[in-house]
Amino acid sequence: MARILCVEDSQEFQIYLSSILKEHTLTFVSSGYEALRLTENGRDHFDLVLLDVSLPDGNGIKILPRLKSTFSSRFVPIMILSSDNDIITKVAAFGVGADDYICKPPDSSELRARIEAKLRTAQFLSVEKSTLEYSDIILDLDKMTVQILSKDDRRENVDLTPYEFKILRLLLSRPGQVYGREVIIDRVWGIDKFITSRTVDAHVSHLRKKLIHSHVQIETVLSAGYKLALKDNKT
Repeated sequence: MARILCVEDSQEFQIYLSSILKEHTLTFVSSGYEALRLTENGRDHFDLVLLDVSLPDGNGIKILPRLKSTFSSRFVPIMILSSDNDIITKVAAFGVGADDYICKPPDSSELRARIEAKLRTAQFLSVEKSTLEYSDIILDLDKMTVQILSKDDRRENVDLTPYEFKILRLLLSRPGQVYGREVIIDRVWGIDKFITSRTVDAHVSHLRKKLIHSHVQIETVLSAGYKLALKDNKT
């Protein structure tokens, strides 16, 4: 169960959200001012924000950056819900930090799926440790760096792309666990991106080559996905 802040002035839509998100705790406010008041004073903890564009006190997109800054210590997804399907509005929303944009009226099953996907991503990114280590691999979450530790304690920097870093971070979070391609797409790119399994395979292939000198390897589990494991000749 998550705590969701709904910045929405339509009582009808508030009722709609309450009916389809019964498993979560919803807090409703009808203006941008009320949303900022709740989040800036730290009085309430939220895991996700649903933000309308047309609010009584202004455009929701204009307060989005300020609202996002109130969650600077952790990742809280902000999803736009708007009847405005204009591409310029969508681009503007993503440009100032929106994590998703859903047009009203949304399909209830799609809305639930997108919310659950964003909550999973938020949980994944809220790792308390600043580093992830497995065998000779050291991944620093703060510095966004990956290093391979040699026998003489020297560290070899591994130059990864942002997506390769995210894939490795996911696999390192639970070595030995198999992650399916759809799960990787969801956690790394997001459910709303049009990414194919071939894209995942290509990124994993490049990542494997960059980890060639490590004791760790990415194994393919037939018809299942990928997992991180030690090479046979290493313990």
